Amino acid sequence: MAAQLVGLLLIGLVAAHAVGLLLVVTNGEAIHSISREQMTEHAAVAWRLGTLPEAQARQALAAARDDNATYALATASDVSPGNEEGLDQDLIRTQLVNSLRLPADAVRVSLVRLDSRRGDLRISLRTPGALWVNTLQHPVMSQAWRRPLRFSVPVSTLPVLVIVFLFVRRILRPIKALAHAAERVSRGEQVEPLPVTGPSEAREVTQAFNLMQQRITRFVDDRTRMLGAISHDLRTPITSLRLRAELVDDAPLKAAMIRTLDEMRVMVEETLRFARDDARNEDTREIDLQALLRDVADEQRAQGRDVQVHDLAASALPYRCRPVNLKRALSNLVDNAVHYGRRARLALTNGPAGMLEIHVDDDGPGIPADRLQDVFKPFVRLDPARSRNRQDASNVGLGLSIARSCIEAHGGRLELENRSLDQPGLRAVISLPT
Repeated sequence: MAAQLVGLLLIGLVAAHAVGLLLVVTNGEAIHSISREQMTEHAAVAWRLGTLPEAQARQALAAARDDNATYALATASDVSPGNEEGLDQDLIRTQLVNSLRLPADAVRVSLVRLDSRRGDLRISLRTPGALWVNTLQHPVMSQAWRRPLRFSVPVSTLPVLVIVFLFVRRILRPIKALAHAAERVSRGEQVEPLPVTGPSEAREVTQAFNLMQQRITRFVDDRTRMLGAISHDLRTPITSLRLRAELVDDAPLKAAMIRTLDEMRVMVEETLRFARDDARNEDTREIDLQALLRDVADEQRAQGRDVQVHDLAASALPYRCRPVNLKRALSNLVDNAVHYGRRARLALTNGPAGMLEIHVDDDGPGIPADRLQDVFKPFVRLDPARSRNRQDASNVGLGLSIARSCIEAHGGRLELENRSLDQPGLRAVISLPT
């Protein structure tokens, strides 16, 4: 925004100079206005001297000569009728006719520009005695348009731009801080309340941001406490029911009841874990993202699972994140891939728009295209293709929901897509901002 405001101001200054230059150029005056007034006055004085008796007039005009002007009394005009066109000539002629009360044909004016600063101005005035007073003067010419601009543009533009740039930076500093804080909040980080500084509009926005963050934090904390209380209260009746189920004599009924109670216990615990959102309790720090992928794969292989990592570079890849939270999301995806697709393959690549992408591939049957978004809903389990272990009480349908929540807390996104027909299976694509 600072660059845009400074650029807009620069355009305004250039436009102002362009308008002034247009007025100067279209004015058409070649002689400086002050010099023109002086030359006209000198010609009028010479005409008055020329009205004296001829001998006296010649003597007076000769005495008035100097390096910048000559005056002479002659029987003919030095200015031919064809050399009298021009705005300066018209202005001089009109002023002499009005001040000396002469007929229009008694005043002739000719102007020849010698260079950018000087010119030859010839004025011939007819006296009542039918003689002509011929004057040759060298007026100061108006400067070419480039000369004043070489001075006025830097002097008027540079100080203004410097002052405006410093002022705009001061105004935009709280807005930049607000944008940075909003970006950190979008990644799930805790941000200290921003100082309320700057212009009134910026202070109002900062206050609204601080209030919004305070309310969101309070809402999440209240929700976590509420679900924690519900979970704690549910544990007691579930434990009581399990003890009573142990007293049932019917073995099949007893096993079914215990399995159902175990599922309820896992659902309560996983729901609490999902709602607690560990990302808000973990500090952001810089880690080696490739090392994190290797750790996930090593832990999975230690449990006897077929998990491999491909396409990693030899050098480290620093990345700022909440490692426990991100590792939790990767572990859930790997668990899902091994559970339904027999094995998992992890890869780290550069995605579009400067994003980092982590691929988690499996060799399972995939998911119907119209159900790819449904599996992210809590407690949703597709049946039967991806639920062949339905007797497993730990599978309550929260793994992908937790994984997506963790990834979105980092400002990224998690998407599922079916692989090609040549390589069947499902691919989970994690996109993380750099």
